[in-house]
Amino acid sequence: MSDDIHYEAWGDRVDPALLEAVRDGNVPEVLRWLEDGLPANWQDTEGCSLIFLAAYHRQWAVIDSLLAHGASVDLPDRMGWTPLFWAAFNSHADIVSFLIGRGANPDARTNDGEWPLFWAVYKGHTAVVRYLLLGGAKRNQLDVDGHDELWLARTLARQEIVTILEGQRTRHMTHPQPGNSDGFV
Repeated sequence: MSDDIHYEAWGDRVDPALLEAVRDGNVPEVLRWLEDGLPANWQDTEGCSLIFLAAYHRQWAVIDSLLAHGASVDLPDRMGWTPLFWAAFNSHADIVSFLIGRGANPDARTNDGEWPLFWAVYKGHTAVVRYLLLGGAKRNQLDVDGHDELWLARTLARQEIVTILEGQRTRHMTHPQPGNSDGFV
């Protein structure tokens, strides 16, 4: 997946006026489509949803309108990428923060078992790592090879991220959560 949406791929699946309304943040026009029967969780054949397109264009009011009409903030595409995963992968910290604030799951996994925090660490997206952790992303999840995000940050010499992750680990070890005997959350 890239940081590029090819609108011609959507053209034969939905009226271009709807796509333009989402891109432009034209909430009344998007609402008209919903009132005319378009499902709030509509997806193209690749699984790309209207929330995904709105997130790509940072159209916060459109996202809120779609959510108010029952759309899922975590609706994945065919590869299992949610809008939050895409934003984390592409270093869009503002979108990550916004989507988490709207209830997006910071630990949603793709079909390949990937998750936002691991990719943010891999790509060195420090601000995204911070927002994911503030948004409740679980630490110490393991990839298929048994590696967690701290191992990855150390391996890639992402010192600022190592410091963030070690700080999270230390804080949770010194202030264990109720019901968690090992101190990790």
